[in-house]
Amino acid sequence: MAKRKSGIDLYRAAAAAEKTPEPGFLKVTGEAAVPDKSKAARLMLLLGTDEAARVMAELPPKEAERLAGQIAATTRVDAAEARALLEEFGASLPGTEARRVRGGVEAARSILEAAFGAERAEKIIDKAVPQSAPRPLAFLDDLDFPQLSTLLRKENPTTLSLVLASIEPSLASRLLESLPGDQRSAVVLRMARTEKVSRDVMDTVAAALQEKLRLIGKDDSEELDGRSALADILRYMDLADEKRLLEELGEADAGLADQVKEKLSTMDTVLHLRDRDLQQILLGMGEKDIALLLKGQSPEVRDRITGALSSRRRLMVADEGDLMGPVPRSDADAAVRDFLETLRDGEEAGTYVIVREEDDLIS
Repeated sequence: MAKRKSGIDLYRAAAAAEKTPEPGFLKVTGEAAVPDKSKAARLMLLLGTDEAARVMAELPPKEAERLAGQIAATTRVDAAEARALLEEFGASLPGTEARRVRGGVEAARSILEAAFGAERAEKIIDKAVPQSAPRPLAFLDDLDFPQLSTLLRKENPTTLSLVLASIEPSLASRLLESLPGDQRSAVVLRMARTEKVSRDVMDTVAAALQEKLRLIGKDDSEELDGRSALADILRYMDLADEKRLLEELGEADAGLADQVKEKLSTMDTVLHLRDRDLQQILLGMGEKDIALLLKGQSPEVRDRITGALSSRRRLMVADEGDLMGPVPRSDADAAVRDFLETLRDGEEAGTYVIVREEDDLIS
């Protein structure tokens, strides 16, 4: 009877095999340009968090850091790869089976936390995957041009140069153009001369701007979003009345009517869509389009859409999302607009039925 191998035995065997890789081992479509993805990292993912953590705890610090980086760099292991790995290394641990598993930074973090605790795990992640650490000025990504202009008013060239280097280039160009001539020249010169900025300096600037943003938000005025309020009211009306009022608004101001329509139709609408209607819409979309649509959506919306897919399409959409990676916000917004336009046209034509707010009420 063959002796059962421990997790550390399997890891050592896989790590040794990487030193003399077989040509063409486990090639993955779309990843051929990446030289010999780590067999050891993929095997650890198959063993599961608990067993992988036990292996990680036995490794020297440098080796654990390297393995964590390899796990973070591994997007996924599909079933075919899993079978090949288990056959090659003769895994016989209870519960280990050829299945599709995901890797990535969160998978590495979970294993490290189980092995060393949350604090030490985060330190290892910071070393192994430096790009995973949040950018100090990342909060600026949620601000639009007017908000940024107000926030940066009266800031010195040093702060402005750091901000402009940290935000999206098209927005940075608008901000740069809006500066007075002398200030703009000073900022450009400062940016051109800057090579490295310490993390402490970036954290200090970020903290100051966050506090300033908090204070700007505190005033005695009360904001009233009339378009959102109108959209909320229309949701409780019959579709015919809603359409009539929007047409009347469009005759007075077409731009305002379009803005109200955008607020009236949101991705939360899918939560009130009949199952068969949602399935019909998704049948007309490709897996890549659905994966793009899911980017940035709430868990409720994601679950509603993926729940309307077959098991096979759900896996295909997940694969497309993994291959796609982060996408520009403009691309995701365009996908949402196209989807909502299809939904809105279908409701007006009577093809799709959305449960109106009034239908949710009981007496």
